[in-house]
Amino acid sequence: MWSVALALTFTQSAPLASAPLGQESAAALELTLLEAARTALENDLGLKLTENSAEVSQYAYEGSWGSFDPTWRANAGYTDSENRNNNPFFNINSINSQTLEIDTGLNLPLLTGGAVDLSFSQSNTDSNFALFQRSVSERVALSFNQPLLRGAGTAFATSTQRENEFRLRRQLENVRQARQDLLQRVAQTYWDLVTAIEQARVADETLALGREQLTQNQRRLAAGVGTEVEVLQAETNVAQRIEQKLAREVTVRAAADKLKGLMYPGTEAARWERELKPVTELPETDPASVPSWSAAFAVALVERSELRQQLFQIDESEEQLLRASSLRRSQLDFSFQTSSFAIEQNEGDALESAFGWDYPTYAAQLSFSAPIGNRTALSAEKSARAAVRAARLTYDQLESQIVEEVRAAVRNTNYSIEAVRAAAASAELALRQLVAEQARYREGLSTNFQVLQFQQQLGESLYSQTLARANLAKALVALRRSQGVLDPERFGL
Repeated sequence: MWSVALALTFTQSAPLASAPLGQESAAALELTLLEAARTALENDLGLKLTENSAEVSQYAYEGSWGSFDPTWRANAGYTDSENRNNNPFFNINSINSQTLEIDTGLNLPLLTGGAVDLSFSQSNTDSNFALFQRSVSERVALSFNQPLLRGAGTAFATSTQRENEFRLRRQLENVRQARQDLLQRVAQTYWDLVTAIEQARVADETLALGREQLTQNQRRLAAGVGTEVEVLQAETNVAQRIEQKLAREVTVRAAADKLKGLMYPGTEAARWERELKPVTELPETDPASVPSWSAAFAVALVERSELRQQLFQIDESEEQLLRASSLRRSQLDFSFQTSSFAIEQNEGDALESAFGWDYPTYAAQLSFSAPIGNRTALSAEKSARAAVRAARLTYDQLESQIVEEVRAAVRNTNYSIEAVRAAAASAELALRQLVAEQARYREGLSTNFQVLQFQQQLGESLYSQTLARANLAKALVALRRSQGVLDPERFGL
């Protein structure tokens, strides 16, 4: 019989396509799960905002190293003065002098926390009062300063840079987490659309079964072997099937819009009106392919973005503790300076004498200071230690939460596999029951009401089978997400 052959199609696995919801659009888009994921990754506004935050952190990290950039300085000044001469030994009424001063230098911060400074200054003076009316003085100096206690060492000097590096790496992991969250939402929405389309198809097929039953009852009534009650029952069944079909079609449209919202943010009408035809088939898997929860958790310990972010938060807190501990110390700085000074009548002689270090000066100094009480620095160190302890406790808390998530994901995946098997068996049995009851009805051994009941059971079994397979697909995605290894290339399929 045609009705038996029709029912058998529900047990076959066929490529998925959208159910006919009125006139099919010529611009319908055949869409795989991978294509949907890639499109969402390219267009999602929330992900772009997260990536922008990571970009801000990138520039902050790169800019923090600017504190070690050399600094060049230069000053120039000119003075023209005239003063009364009160010295009787010089037969002049006023003293006139013109002075041109030039000062330049280069300061180089060191990764050890100290600095090297090289400076050069020159003063040219023309005067009618001096023994030599023109004099040139030049000074070359090289100095080195290095903290020995507070603020000493490369670890302290580069602590801010490492802190910015950890913030950047935390932001990059946050982007990775956002990508995986988006992929999971896309996968779940995609399978929701597939489920809605499959269930709309089931609604169409069960409606066809109901109409076939109605036609048979009308023929039986016309032949005088049926009753009007049976026709009314069949008509009621058809009306209910039409109502279910309409509800399924609305669900398809809602699921398609939700997927479009992830793929095409914005208000472009052409995209929102375009029909989506998912073509990726619902997965089937073997329980042997599902890892144990301990094996899955071992992967999650390495791959979960939340744990990585918290590890970087611990590192960042430890850098703050390092600085706070250093600032609590007494201050002891060492400085060394050497300089050469020369004064001549012209620039050439002055330069040769100054850079030849003809008349050098050397100086070394230790500077010590110790704050009494130092309550501010001591409290800051205790606060930093508490922050480190809090960051580590948060990591332990995250681990515990992730164990729970992984166990739940593994458990749900195993359950979904068994649920698919059970739903398939249920659908097969419902089909066999319907076929047997239709045969009994033709022989007059059953009633129209019982046939309609078995049709209802078959429809419910087919709905459950589609839903079970979709839940399995979602469970596989959730399992990979719980391990932190969800990527658009596999989705756990």
